[in-house]
Amino acid sequence: MRNLTIEQKTGFSSIMPFRIVDNKGVLFYDSEFTDHIANGEKLSFNLPVGQYSYDGNFTLLHTPVKQKTIILPIYERNIQNGKKYKVIFGVNKNKCSIFYEPGIILFDNQFKTKPLYLKYGIYFHELGHHYYKTEWKADLYAIKKMYDLGFNSSQIGRLGLEGLTDNSFERQLKIINKVTA
Repeated sequence: MRNLTIEQKTGFSSIMPFRIVDNKGVLFYDSEFTDHIANGEKLSFNLPVGQYSYDGNFTLLHTPVKQKTIILPIYERNIQNGKKYKVIFGVNKNKCSIFYEPGIILFDNQFKTKPLYLKYGIYFHELGHHYYKTEWKADLYAIKKMYDLGFNSSQIGRLGLEGLTDNSFERQLKIINKVTA
């Protein structure tokens, strides 16, 4: 595997298979997240800031790949307190919770080894509750933030499939529809 350091949201393209892992060796992005290359099409994608390793080949683009524009609804509330949240892992039956006063986001231990796109998506969902009471609007906030950083539609779509509980089918479907429409 070759090392790759990304210092700003960066675009790439490829017609060949590739696999990218984060700095902990966990799968981050893979040409098999979509069927573009398998169908003989070029795949264009972004990578957010970070340290990665990869196998395969892809080409650096001059600019990031243009992504969907997400327009957020009017805030339902504003409880942003300006804190930087400390992310910790522990026992959490809710998978992830935000505690505003102490400035903590508590992920359940099961997320320690999960992909970064899943952690970021859930993290941004929790931050979305600063502004939105409803789960879907917090999801929409997370989708927007992930696009802003350079995550790809296929990663965001996996957030709905891998990050939500089985009884969240409506939310899963909304996420998939938002990133594929």
